[in-house]
Amino acid sequence: MEAEDSEHMKVVHRWLTGEVVNNTVGIKLTGGPFNGRTKIVQLNQDGLPPSRLRARGGQGQGPWNPAARHIYTPVRAPGAPAGWTYEYTGVDTSTDG
Repeated sequence: MEAEDSEHMKVVHRWLTGEVVNNTVGIKLTGGPFNGRTKIVQLNQDGLPPSRLRARGGQGQGPWNPAARHIYTPVRAPGAPAGWTYEYTGVDTSTDG
């Protein structure tokens, strides 16, 4: 089991450093309450990240409403390890789940 965990962690580390592995990559979030975190996403057939990402704070308390869904959109960033970042664009005010 340790070998499996070790191999899995190696893949996760590769994603976090911006390497595309099995069409998946880690992309940094910029701005908003999740600034600096990395979201691991599946790229589409054209090698593009999802066009919108919604993030929620969960149970933790913060200076923002933990129930709000925060919207991030991908932006090409040649200097970023993955070539993309997700920039904060605001709070999702829609009522859909």
